[in-house]
Amino acid sequence: MKTPDWPANELDRQSAVDATRLLDTQSEERFDRFTRMATAALRTPIALVTLVDRDRQWFKSCVGLAVAETPRDISFCGHAINQSELLVVEDTHEDDRFRDNPLVTGDPSIRFYAGAPLRNRSGFRLGTLCVIDRSPRRFDKEEQRMLRDIADCIELEIENQEASEYLTELKKSERRSRAVIEGTRIGTWQWNVQTGDTVFNERWANICGYRLEELEPVSIQTWLALGHPDDLAGSEHMLNEHFAGRLPEYDFQCRMRHKDGHWVWVHDRGQVMEWTDKGEPLMMFGTHADITKEKENLERIQQQNSAFGILNELALDQEPDDDIRIGKALRLASEFLKLPIAIVSEITSRVYSVRYFIAPDDSGLAPNVSFPLEHTYCSLLLQTRESLAINHMAESINRHHPCYDHFGLESYVAAPIFVRNQLFGTLNFSSPEPRKTPFTDTEVTFVTLLARWVAGVLERKQSFQMLTKLVDQTPGMLYQFQLWPDGRSAFPFSSPHIRDIYGVESHEVREDASAAFDQIHPNDVADVAASIDHSAKTLSIWQDQYRVRSQHSAGEWRWVEGKAVPERMPDDSIIWHGYIADIDNQKRVELALKESEAQLRRLFELSPIGIALIDYESGTFLDVNDALLKPTGFNRQALMSRGFHELLSEEFDNSRGALIENLERDERFGPLELQIRNSKGSGFPALVQGVRIRDSHGRRLVWTLVEDISERKKVDRMKNEFISTVSHELRTPLTSITGGLGLIAGGAFGNLPDKVGQMASIAYRNATHLKHLVDDLLDMEKLVSGKLVMTIQPEPPLALIEESVEKFSYANDPQISVNIKDSVKEAKVRADRVRINQALTNLLSNAVKFSPKGGVVKVSVEPWGQKLRISVTDQGPGVPEAFKPRLFEKFAQADGSATRSKGGTGLGLAITREIMAQMGGDVGFESIEGAGATFWLELPIEKTR
Repeated sequence: MKTPDWPANELDRQSAVDATRLLDTQSEERFDRFTRMATAALRTPIALVTLVDRDRQWFKSCVGLAVAETPRDISFCGHAINQSELLVVEDTHEDDRFRDNPLVTGDPSIRFYAGAPLRNRSGFRLGTLCVIDRSPRRFDKEEQRMLRDIADCIELEIENQEASEYLTELKKSERRSRAVIEGTRIGTWQWNVQTGDTVFNERWANICGYRLEELEPVSIQTWLALGHPDDLAGSEHMLNEHFAGRLPEYDFQCRMRHKDGHWVWVHDRGQVMEWTDKGEPLMMFGTHADITKEKENLERIQQQNSAFGILNELALDQEPDDDIRIGKALRLASEFLKLPIAIVSEITSRVYSVRYFIAPDDSGLAPNVSFPLEHTYCSLLLQTRESLAINHMAESINRHHPCYDHFGLESYVAAPIFVRNQLFGTLNFSSPEPRKTPFTDTEVTFVTLLARWVAGVLERKQSFQMLTKLVDQTPGMLYQFQLWPDGRSAFPFSSPHIRDIYGVESHEVREDASAAFDQIHPNDVADVAASIDHSAKTLSIWQDQYRVRSQHSAGEWRWVEGKAVPERMPDDSIIWHGYIADIDNQKRVELALKESEAQLRRLFELSPIGIALIDYESGTFLDVNDALLKPTGFNRQALMSRGFHELLSEEFDNSRGALIENLERDERFGPLELQIRNSKGSGFPALVQGVRIRDSHGRRLVWTLVEDISERKKVDRMKNEFISTVSHELRTPLTSITGGLGLIAGGAFGNLPDKVGQMASIAYRNATHLKHLVDDLLDMEKLVSGKLVMTIQPEPPLALIEESVEKFSYANDPQISVNIKDSVKEAKVRADRVRINQALTNLLSNAVKFSPKGGVVKVSVEPWGQKLRISVTDQGPGVPEAFKPRLFEKFAQADGSATRSKGGTGLGLAITREIMAQMGGDVGFESIEGAGATFWLELPIEKTR
C-alpha cells in the first residue's frame, strides 16, 4: 500500500479548507442532492463529497456509507488531490497503490474508485467528489465528464457560500467601523479637491464648539477660516507632498479656533481615493481628531522631563562646595520656571533672612538681609506649611496682604524647607510680572522636590559641621588605619586627639604609622599586631586593649581601647574605620574589681555560713559554697540539680507568700528560722536570709545565707531547761526569804540598830529583784512553751494605758512625767488585760529608766492600718546602732558590763515580744542614737457589729 503524498502547498491548502467553514458541520441538502445525482447517473452504490483534513478525510455528504470520515493515510482522496485530473482506479486489486489497502481488504471492500478534485477560487484542491463500487468496472470518457460536471457544481456551491460569508463580514466590518468612529468621537471629512466641496460629520463641527448646521454651507474655506494662520503653510505643504505621491497619506497636526475663542489642537489624516483621468487628485477622505489633551499631556511630560533632568543633574553633581551647589540649583530652577528671583530663606522666630539668592542687580537683595516675617510672602505659606503658588497677586485673594505692598511681586511659587523635621525656611521663586497661565502641577512639584534636595544639602552641611565639632570634642581619636600586603601601614585619617593617645600629629602618621606604634608598651606590641592580623584575615571587627606611653607623666603607661571595622580595598589592602579611647581609669577600676571579686570568691568559698546564688524566677541554684553542702549532705552536682524550695519543709508553704512579698517590696527577706531538708530526708534548723539583685543582663538573682543553728538550738534548749529548773527550785524559798526580810526591814520585830537595819533593807531589795528575775524567767518559759493561758477580749486602749501608768510606781516620781494622747476615743482592741499591762509596764519601765531627770515620757494611741498602735516615746540616749539587731533577744542589754548604771534582767522586751505574738499583735521600735527612742505595740482592732 502506498500512503498518499502531501501537496507542496499543504499549509496554504489546509488554510483554504479551514476557510470554507464546512468541516464538522451538519449535512446539507445542497450537497446531498449532488451525491444522490452521482450514484444515480453513474450507477454506483457509494458517492461522497470529501474534504481532506490534516490527518483525515471527512465526508460532507455521503451516500452508501455509514461512517463520517476515514484516516488520511489510507484514503483514496489523499491521492486524488495530488493531481488536477480525475483519479480513476477501475480495479484496486490490479493497482499496487491500493491492493493491500484496508479499505480494499476490509469494509467497504473497494474494487472501483473515481474521484474529481474540488477546487476553490484560488485553485487549492480541498477534497473530492468520488464514486465507489464494490466490483471492478470500466469508466468511460462520458462518465468521467459527467463526474467532472457534478464536481464543478459542488465547487460553485462552495464559492457561493464563501461569497455570502464575505458579504456578511463586510457588513459587520462597516458597522464596526461606523461604531468605532462614533465611539472614539472622531470627525470625518471628504473633499472634492477639484471643486472644493466638502462633507463634514457632526463631530467635526463639535470639536470646534459648533453644531454642523451653524457652519453650513461648508467647503474647504470653512476649514481654512478656522485654522491657525501659522499652521496653514505647513498643511498646504503636506497636501502637495501627498498629491505628488511622495507621501502615502496626508498627516498633519494643527490648531483651530474654538467657538469660545481659544485654540484646540487637531490631528487630520487623509488619503486621495479617486483620481481624474489626467492623474489629478479628485476625492479625498480623512479623519479629524481632537488631540488637545494629548498635546497638553505631551507638554506636561516634556516639562516633567526637564524638571527631572535638573533634579537628576543636581543629584549627580560632584561639586564638594555646598554653597556652589545651591547657587547652581537656584540658577537652573529660575531658568526652568522663567522667574528671575530665586531665594533660599531661613526663618528664625518671626524673622525672615535671605541665605542664598539669585536676582537682578536692581532687586535690592543682599546676602543675609532680613525682613519681618509678616511682611513676606512666606508668611502666607506658613499658614499651611505646604507649597504655595500665585500666578497673579493683584487678582488673588491675598492681594491685601502686607507683603504685596512691601515687595509688589505678582507671581510667586514656594515650598517649605524642613531640616530634621524642623522648619528651616523656604525655597521661593518670584517675579514682578504676572504669569499668563497658572503654575502647573509639575512646576509646583518641581519646587517641592527641589526644596527637599536643598534640605538634604543643608542637613548634610549641618551634619558635617556638627560632626567636625563632635570629632574635635571626642575625648578619644577617630581614625582610618590602612595596612598593605607588603606590610606598610598608615593612618589616612585621624582626628586631632591622636596627640592625646599616641603623642603624634595627624600628618606625622598619614603616610607611615610607625611613629604611633612606637608609643605602644613593649609587652603589648606583639598582641596588638596579632589582633590586627587576625582581623585582616577574617575581616572581623578589631577590638583590643593595650598600654601606650603616657603623654602627661614621663615613664608611665596608660590603658587605651580600640575598636574598628575592616574593609578590603581593590588594591587588596585593608582599611579599618574606628576609634581609640583612653580607658586608663576604667581599666584600673576593672583590674581592682577583678581582684576584689577574687577576694570575695575566696570569702565565699571559706565562709562558715552556707551561701547560695539562686535564680529568682525558677528557684534553681546557680552557685553554692562548701559550707552549704556540708550540713545538707549533698554533693555539688546533686544540690545544683535541685531547686531551693526542695530543701524547705512543708511548713515553709505557709510563709512563702510573705517571703516573696518582702523580696518584691524590700528586695530582701529574713532572717527566718526554717527547717532545711538534708540528703537523708531529715532536717536541721537554719537561719535563712537573702537579698535580691540583678546581674549585668537584668536577670533577677537572690544571694541567700543559710546558717546552720543546730548547735545554737541545742544550747538554747539546755539553757531553757536549766532556767526552768532553777526558777522552780528558787521561787518557793525566795518567797519565804523575801517575806521574812520584808518583815524585819519594816520593823515588825522591833527597831534594829542602824547598820543592821541598813543591811536588812539592802538584803530585802536584792531579794525582791531576784524574785522579779525568777518571775520573768518563769513567764518567759511559759510563753516559749505555750503554757501561758491568755484571755483575749475587747478592751479600751486608753483604760489599759491609764491602768498601767497608775500601777507603775515611777509614774509618781516628780522628776519624770508621763503624758497620754488618745486619737481613737471609741475603738477597742483585742487583748489579754493582764498581759497587755505587763507589756506596757515593760515599755514604761525602760522609758523612765533611760529618761533624763525632768524628762517627759509620751504615750499615744493612733490607728495603724487594721490595728491600733500604742507608742511610748522617751527622751533618752536612744538605742545604740550595734545593739539594735539583738534588742529583743533574751538577757540582751546595751550595757552588759558588771558596772552598768541601769538595772534590769534583760528579759522585759523579749517577754513583750512573745506576749504580743500570742495576742496576734506586734512590737517594734524607732530610734536615732542620741535622740531618744519610740517603742510601739500593735493590737488588732475589735470589729464592731
